[in-house]
Amino acid sequence: MKSVLLEVDELFMRFKTENGLLTAVNNVSFQVNKGETVALVGESGCGKSVTSLSIMGLISKQVGQVEGSIRFKGRELTRLSDKEMRALRGNELSMIFQEPMTSLNPVHTVGKQIGEVFKLHTNFSKAKQEQETVEMLKKVGIPRAEKIVREFPHQLSGGMKQRVMIAMAMACQPDLLIADEPTTALDVTIQAQILELMNELKRNSNTAILLITHDLGVVAEMADRVMVMYYGEIVEEADVESIFTNPKHPYTVGLLHSVPSMEEERDRLDPIKGNVPVLGEGMSGCPFLSRCNHAHEKCMQEKPPLMNVAKQRVRCWLYASEEVAI
Repeated sequence: MKSVLLEVDELFMRFKTENGLLTAVNNVSFQVNKGETVALVGESGCGKSVTSLSIMGLISKQVGQVEGSIRFKGRELTRLSDKEMRALRGNELSMIFQEPMTSLNPVHTVGKQIGEVFKLHTNFSKAKQEQETVEMLKKVGIPRAEKIVREFPHQLSGGMKQRVMIAMAMACQPDLLIADEPTTALDVTIQAQILELMNELKRNSNTAILLITHDLGVVAEMADRVMVMYYGEIVEEADVESIFTNPKHPYTVGLLHSVPSMEEERDRLDPIKGNVPVLGEGMSGCPFLSRCNHAHEKCMQEKPPLMNVAKQRVRCWLYASEEVAI
């Protein structure tokens, strides 16, 4: 039986603006099991990163408000104090941020920043902290680790900085690693190395991974299950094979058709027409309505719920007659 590690239920995240609250994440529910890799996929601005920041408790109350339930190992994270969340972050719950250069402190050495994780979450002596820091750098494939610990982030390449971020995130062997676009702006060789590194750390520590990405190639390589997000909502969820071989939501189909293929003979890519609706625009129907080739009258009148169809979940009226219990 699968052991549920993270359970998100009816999550809303609303930013505070001059014109009132702006909903960026709208009634999102999902779970991540222990040792599982779940990919959260969607184009820029769909709410992927905001979802991850909400889980980590990194959205300031001055910026926005988070509603709903976020349970990690049975604990309700939304009720924890700042001190209790700091004890979890970097320890049982870690995150690799999208841009390592802005996430690493430029005025502190790499060794000091990784060592801070051990200082906060372990009882290691200073000598032990330094030893474990060097060992973590070696584990993530950084050569000359004894020298790198004394260097500053600006002295490292993009791939090396990302490895340092992974070393920091994995230092205390977390139960859940949230990776937000971990291979963005890296060349394909380094990208492959980073993905293999994450898989290796997962195998060795049985760490669950919530992978935030728009790269379907990365999804195919890494994920066990996939959630497709659009306009702040999950529109489809299935195992990775079903997503690629039997996509159901028109948006998922559009995403797959937008990717170059070595197997299919196509003269040009087939992009999704139109644009994502602007957040805050009032609409009564489906948010994908203006971009969908299958829209009909009900799509204009009522937003579809997330339906169980075979072993998938899909938010589309096309499957209303097929809904079954999973």
